[in-house]
Amino acid sequence: MQHLIEPIAAHFKIDLDALRLEPIQHGKRLRHNVCCLNIGTQKYLLKQYDIKTAVVESGYTPCKIETDVLSILHRNGCEVPRVVWSSTALHALLLEWRGEQTLDAIAQSDEEPLSGVKSLLERILQKFCEIESCFALRAEHFAPYVFRYDAHANLKDLLERGIKVIGYLSHLSEKPMSSDLADALIERWNALAVRLQLAPTALGGLDNNARNVVIADEAPTFIDFASIGWNWQEIRLVQLLNSIGAFLSTPRENANFVSLLNRELINTYAEWVCAHRETCSPAEIAARVDAHHLLFYLSAIDQLLQALAQPEASESKMLLDAWGDTKSRFQSALTHIIDADLSDDPDTTTIREMIASFRA
Repeated sequence: MQHLIEPIAAHFKIDLDALRLEPIQHGKRLRHNVCCLNIGTQKYLLKQYDIKTAVVESGYTPCKIETDVLSILHRNGCEVPRVVWSSTALHALLLEWRGEQTLDAIAQSDEEPLSGVKSLLERILQKFCEIESCFALRAEHFAPYVFRYDAHANLKDLLERGIKVIGYLSHLSEKPMSSDLADALIERWNALAVRLQLAPTALGGLDNNARNVVIADEAPTFIDFASIGWNWQEIRLVQLLNSIGAFLSTPRENANFVSLLNRELINTYAEWVCAHRETCSPAEIAARVDAHHLLFYLSAIDQLLQALAQPEASESKMLLDAWGDTKSRFQSALTHIIDADLSDDPDTTTIREMIASFRA
């Protein structure tokens, strides 16, 4: 990113020698497209975009999209970094520094028990809802930046893969499903699928994970808005509050899946949705989050199985390198599927109990 020093120095009207770049490490991997820019005692985040062509119908590039989306969100009081400088010609963006410790790293850390981050998670949820409101209230301003993302097709694929994974887990068991149990599973699964497919989508970011929340002085900041589109907000919540820990490791062991979701958080979110977005009951919202949590971990097992079936494929190599010990990952995902207690929804609860019976 050395070639960006001169135009940034010109923007600040300072000498080139006053600027210094520092790499940012993400676990075992050096981040290639972001770094820390030091100007005296002041820090900034410098980001260079790999994709330099238009990605939406309006002709905007990821750099232009993120610059404008962050500016709109920041002007409306959302917890996102302020844009300091940007260049559509150089496909680069300079943001105020909001720290580099991510929610993902905190979830994977051995230093503080997860019970100690309760207040932080409550603040993250509050800011998450504020961003949802901003997107909803100013949808017309965001319209030129929206990707043509087919959320329904993606959910259909997740549902099809999820039921196949359950069949595979039954096959591995010494007690495979009887025909009556299989029929009961399909009935519950179809009810879950209909609930999720009929729920309304919301406008927001399309890259949601625990890496994209940075924490400084116990204050969360949401980052990475280079792609926005319509998706289920419950999916975003599940993606945000389930740490994958890709490329991370602890002093004792490789990273693994960590779920930060619990009933209290989900109930708080459900109450907010019913007050601001929908007229259904909080129990309905909680059931959706619970079902998407189940799908999240069934999808994780599906990805592991595909990677192990084709280990030489480039996508498989990347996933296996990022996730580490596959046996540990498999067992962790299965535990999250079986042990989660997030709602009183009978469909999701029964499906979890059926999967648990395979392991008994």
